[in-house]
Amino acid sequence: MLVVRVTHATTVWTGPIFTYTQPGSDPTQAANQDRLTDNVWLTRASTSGLFNAVNESFYDQGIDQDPSDTEWAVGSLDDYASLTYGTWAAAGGGHPVFNLVGRPLVLHLITDDIYLSVQFTQLGGHGAGGFAYQRSTPAVTSPSPAVGITNPADGAVFSAPANLKISATAAVSAGTVTNVAFFAGNTLLGSAQADPFQITANALAAGNYSLTAVATAAGISTTSSVVNVSIISPITVSNTAPAVINGKFSFNYNADMGLTYVVQRSSDLINWSPVSTNVANTSNIRFTDNAPLNSTGFYRVARQPNP
Repeated sequence: MLVVRVTHATTVWTGPIFTYTQPGSDPTQAANQDRLTDNVWLTRASTSGLFNAVNESFYDQGIDQDPSDTEWAVGSLDDYASLTYGTWAAAGGGHPVFNLVGRPLVLHLITDDIYLSVQFTQLGGHGAGGFAYQRSTPAVTSPSPAVGITNPADGAVFSAPANLKISATAAVSAGTVTNVAFFAGNTLLGSAQADPFQITANALAAGNYSLTAVATAAGISTTSSVVNVSIISPITVSNTAPAVINGKFSFNYNADMGLTYVVQRSSDLINWSPVSTNVANTSNIRFTDNAPLNSTGFYRVARQPNP
């Protein structure tokens, strides 16, 4: 008998219990094989014991390891690392057909380095063949959630101090997203436990911020792509002396690139109407009023508040 002391395991199958019952006695038929992995297909003929149909055509109790590429121990899967392993027959005290039914076993698939629990519920006697058992399956892995920041946009610019609204979408194929945490680098800005997943980070100082959202569902977390934003100390808006060019009134004003500015016009310095709103793409903006120069007008430029 080959005795092996196990010190570690690559994989332990702790998933839901599966019941396999061999429907017939022809071991060459796929239905009569419990195909655990590509390396181990357990089956049985009408007589003798289990063998591995991947590389065996019958059971041979005289070899060191049968079924091939397996080893067996009596005990609980919780104790797999401290059990003593040997052949299938040895696990039944040399008489597996009579002794294995109802006995808790641990099966080691050697090449795959997988451990699983097995408990036989039926082993037909000589000539009857067949077997049935309950075994563990691969651990059920919960799906990872998907998450992405929807606001602000990557590259957005804000004026300091900024009350920054951050929003994200998060979902999981099975279950529920229970938390979305928002970070600037490694600093937690806040979290939301239900949709809509959004927070407001208040009074952020000038600087560059790398924003991420981390969604969690069933204990599994996923981090979003990074959204980079800038918060700046804005300059004071000023404009050049106005000019009339080709019959059009125009002037220049300075701006911070990425911030939004509105040019307003009034005829009485009391009531103001916007005539141009734009996100600055340069630090020096030219404004031209296309309206005819047929009346007195006053103009002013204002930086819009952060969205």
